Amino acid sequence: MESMLSSILIFGGTGYFGRYMVKASVKMGHPTYVYSRPMTPQTHPSKIELLKEFQSMDVNIVQGELDEHEKLVWVIQQVDVVISALAYPQVLDQLKIIDAIKVAGTTKVFIDPALHFRSLIQIGS
Repeated sequence: MESMLSSILIFGGTGYFGRYMVKASVKMGHPTYVYSRPMTPQTHPSKIELLKEFQSMDVNIVQGELDEHEKLVWVIQQVDVVISALAYPQVLDQLKIIDAIKVAGTTKVFIDPALHFRSLIQIGS
C-alpha cells in the first residue's frame, strides 16, 4: 500500500526550533514550505545562509508578513499540515494564521509544538 506524504508549512522555520522541524520534515520526504519574513539589508547573514540551505534541500520558501492575509490563505491552501514554531512574543500572531486556515478550508492539522511541549512537561511533572 502506497502512503501519501503530507505537505507541511512551517512558520518560524528559521528560528531555533523551527530549523530542526524543517530539516526533519525534508528528511522524512514531506514537501516542505517555510513562511519567512522578507529579507532586508538588515537580515542577519546566518538567516540568509539558512534560507539558502533550505532552498538547496528543495524547501519552498514563501516570504511575507503575518499581516498579509491573502498570501497566508494562498500558501495554506498549498499544504495539508501547518506547524507554528513562532517565538513566544509572537504567540498572538498565531491568531492570524488560524484565521487564514479557516478561510483556506484545506488544512487538516495545525500544530503549535510549544503548546504540546508545555503540555508534556505538565503531564510529566
